[in-house]
Amino acid sequence: MAVEEITAQQLESEIIRGQNIAIVDVRPAPDVTQWKIDPNDAPFINVPAASVADDRDAAAAAIASVAKDDTKVRIICNRGRSSLRAAEALSEQGLECASVTGGMIAWSRLLALRPVEIGTDTTVIQFMREARGCLSYLVEADGEALVVDPAPSIEAYVAAARSRGAQITHVLDTHVHADHLSGARALAEREDAALHLSGAALRRGTQYADRVQVVEDGDRIPVGTADLRVLALPGHTTDNIGVLVDGRALIGGDSLFADSVARPDLEAGDEGAVDAALTLYDTLQERIMSLDDETILLPCHYPGGRRDGPVAPTLAEARRSVEFLALNRDAFAAESIAEMPPRPANYLNIIAVNLGAESGPDVAGLEVGSNSCAAR
Repeated sequence: MAVEEITAQQLESEIIRGQNIAIVDVRPAPDVTQWKIDPNDAPFINVPAASVADDRDAAAAAIASVAKDDTKVRIICNRGRSSLRAAEALSEQGLECASVTGGMIAWSRLLALRPVEIGTDTTVIQFMREARGCLSYLVEADGEALVVDPAPSIEAYVAAARSRGAQITHVLDTHVHADHLSGARALAEREDAALHLSGAALRRGTQYADRVQVVEDGDRIPVGTADLRVLALPGHTTDNIGVLVDGRALIGGDSLFADSVARPDLEAGDEGAVDAALTLYDTLQERIMSLDDETILLPCHYPGGRRDGPVAPTLAEARRSVEFLALNRDAFAAESIAEMPPRPANYLNIIAVNLGAESGPDVAGLEVGSNSCAAR
């Protein structure tokens, strides 16, 4: 029986508008516990696909208990396959339902655009990957644009640049990401743009070094009249860099976040975490917090979720919010390691893909769960 299919973007729009829907997640319960869609005020229930297959009547009754009256049922799984089969079975039970094409993977790749006012003529747009807590940026001046830390959904950056009459001329990854796939190479190829990494990123074994224009501490990236200066910000990784925009805003990669600091173990491992944490302390105190207090911090991660405005505190605000910044060097190293969450799922495979390893058809499935790049 043919059933309706909707896109992840359509589902997100329904949730935001508060439409009369109920969300049914048919993944196994442990997967839902680890990571699930944010339903906002919509009813949400987990009915594993196996339960639907075993007893349609019971599954339909469970769903009907939360989907009252004329509520439309939206069924989601990991990729949109199990949800389609479940939707077909439940439709035969009389439920009005639709399967979400691409499932959680598609939903996790949605980007929300948030302009950031930095007080100059340079345009800065923050892209919020709300499902995974990732932040990326488009910086535009005089018809040219730099994209920093692009997500795999690269068309969103192209569309944003085109809407401003701009061409993406430069793409930069702040470091070799461990928690999400990079769209930098694909975007640079799509736009015939310069692709930038730090020399330290190449030394980690990047397999596409011949296509990279290396940038180092103090280098300028030419984008119209914008003043874009590269800052070395090691600690989270040896290769982490940031971009200071017009001396007013710092795109900090994974160094300082609005509510925490980066974890130091994803490259260094357990044995090198203390030294990496000490390096991060020096980076934070000597290279970031030495900037003007009114400098706007543009981090590349946040806890995730829907927000009306950008994540863009001043450094003065970050100093008040991030307890780690008040610690001395040794205490910082000890505490930043003591309460780290589990490492991101599939992080070693994600690093390998971002370094240029051959990726199979299932590469998108590496991105599961929210990010866990913060120390706490």
